Amino acid sequence: MTRSLHSAVGLFAGAGLVAALALPMPAFAQRSTAAPAQLSLADALALAEQRSEALKIAEAGFQRAQGQRYQARAQLLPQLTGTAGYQRTLQSQFQEISKSAGSSDDGSGGAPDTSSSGGSDLTNSPLAKIFAAPSTVTLGLQFSQNIFSAGKLTALNKGADAVERAAIAGVATARAQLVIDVAQAYYNAVAADRLSAIADSALAQAERALTQTTLARQVGTSSEFDLLRARVTRDNARPQAIQARSNGAIAYMHLRQMLGLSLSGPMTLTTSVRDDLTAEQAMAQTATTVLTAPVALPRANTSATPDTTVDHRAAVRQAADALEAQRFALRAANWQRLPSFQVTSTYQRFGYPRDGTFLPSSFAQFYPNWTATAGFSFPVWTSGRLKGEKLVAQANYAEAQQRLQQAREGAELDARVSINQYEQAQAAYAASVGTDEQAAKAYQIAEVRYKEGISTQLELDQTRTQLQQARINRVMAARDFELARLRLALLRDLPIAGMPTAGMTTGGMR
Repeated sequence: MTRSLHSAVGLFAGAGLVAALALPMPAFAQRSTAAPAQLSLADALALAEQRSEALKIAEAGFQRAQGQRYQARAQLLPQLTGTAGYQRTLQSQFQEISKSAGSSDDGSGGAPDTSSSGGSDLTNSPLAKIFAAPSTVTLGLQFSQNIFSAGKLTALNKGADAVERAAIAGVATARAQLVIDVAQAYYNAVAADRLSAIADSALAQAERALTQTTLARQVGTSSEFDLLRARVTRDNARPQAIQARSNGAIAYMHLRQMLGLSLSGPMTLTTSVRDDLTAEQAMAQTATTVLTAPVALPRANTSATPDTTVDHRAAVRQAADALEAQRFALRAANWQRLPSFQVTSTYQRFGYPRDGTFLPSSFAQFYPNWTATAGFSFPVWTSGRLKGEKLVAQANYAEAQQRLQQAREGAELDARVSINQYEQAQAAYAASVGTDEQAAKAYQIAEVRYKEGISTQLELDQTRTQLQQARINRVMAARDFELARLRLALLRDLPIAGMPTAGMTTGGMR
């Protein structure tokens, strides 16, 4: 095998080795599950969706946005709160006054004052029962409704709706990126299997050539130099076949780790790359290929026609929603100085149980207290707080405008690059199929020529090298074509290459 096999497998095997060995083996074994005997790409995507941390984070962000929308909407609706309380008075001046007024001895040792009934009246008065009661039980309902907020609450709600829409786009982006990542790891493992088979085939061809050369040397039709050359070629093919099998195992470990499967146990990948077509079929497919995703992941965008419209990209939609949220946050900050009008009403019932008891004996002994309040509130002096909030909102809005412009420019470039990569991969695959077929025929002829003594060992080795290179190119082109086709089909929801996701800053929306 030539260096081309090492470089082809090294494109993904090296990264797979780092990823597979990055996590400590005992920790991984604790959360891994047994690998299935057969695994299709659709099954791999389903497993990855169940355990993807990035997807779960995006879904948590959507849940958070939903909660914020409920919080914002609740401020426009009535609020009703129930209360219940128990108060025990340990010592009170009212109790001491009541005891002193009702006592027949004023503390001087003289006769009690019976000239007035004021002491008895104070002791038995309803006010004394309230203020001098040892215990108080309170039951209440409190109602509040915002009547006028100068548009602040409306802006808050519209901003929360925009944040929720951006979170939905974020979930779609995480899911589409998961499809690409899993598909790449899966097709890397499939390609590694094919490259290992190519290396084994090269070793078998070298073994066959060595056998033929040995027989020719015995009958005197081949030189010792040809025999040595054939033996060296066979010996060089052995470590390359071993390396190809090792690289395949590394690619499988990377896939298993991504899916949360155990690193040991047999597993067969049933979804293959499209490397079994003839040259004519490949050329015909180049003109008639329909851009659909090869697997149907739930809720993934798999439309027959790729959507490359700039404003439809998930990153652009997120940036536009972020801009709208900041626009409403700025509006709310500008209206902070306007007055707000609110209506509140409180209904309470107070009970005063006798000493030694916890509750009054009947509900009739709970006395009502019902109040209604309507009032305005507006800031008079905030020491620069409102100005600071307005400056923050203005900065967030200006930043969101620039992020939206960045997203649109990046989406336009990314769409053109993706289309170009797809067309390039499609053409490279069609060309590699024809080259592979021609190289196979050339090697068959070279073997016959060498067996008949017409050609030399050097010609046979060169033809074998060309065949191996053509097969490697075909496998890698097939893998690249599958990934380019899948990326273009999911382009609408994929993140823009080289651009961070637009942040949803909501600091000014309070």
